[in-house]
Amino acid sequence: MNNTNRALNRTFIFVVGLILLAAGAAAAALQFWPWWADQWQYAGRQTSQFVADALEASPVPGTGFSWWMLAALAVLLLLVIGMILLIASVGGGGSREIYRSPSSTRAGRPSAGADQVVLDTSFAVDALKNSLDKRPDLVSSSVGAFTVSRQPVLHIGVTPRQGTSPRLVADEVDTLLRNLALVVGDAPASCLTIQSGLRAQLGRNQRVL
Repeated sequence: MNNTNRALNRTFIFVVGLILLAAGAAAAALQFWPWWADQWQYAGRQTSQFVADALEASPVPGTGFSWWMLAALAVLLLLVIGMILLIASVGGGGSREIYRSPSSTRAGRPSAGADQVVLDTSFAVDALKNSLDKRPDLVSSSVGAFTVSRQPVLHIGVTPRQGTSPRLVADEVDTLLRNLALVVGDAPASCLTIQSGLRAQLGRNQRVL
């Protein structure tokens, strides 16, 4: 939800929380309020009868299905496809473009039809990941691209082996980022996370022959 307004995010979470709280309170009241339990059962029976009548009133000729059932399946399928497309469009945090070369300008403005070179974030992610994977002093590494305030940001996570200086690792990552900037002409902002734990303790420096 990095691309969504923060206030909208909080409003959505607040509304969902209220709905869940109301549902929990309604379910708890069934055990302590007989009148509410009777009303709930009556509403359930009425709803079930309404759905059954609607399905029987709209049969698909030659099948045992109802048009309402097919419509519900179609809506569900559209929702699934929409979720898949949404996940695909914001994969890796939703950032796609890492660098766009300046167009030919006239009076400080891009000229129409000027050619531009656009680099995808996957280029930076793959380049950094391949470089980090070759380091013997790291147990593991991960690189992801995210969008923060409409700007691409790289998140780099590393787990150094036990005994490896975190300062040295940070300096090496900074060197890789500067080299990336030299290659593409620009580089996005970055965030480095140096992790520690059981994997770092077990992943001691191994002797390389």
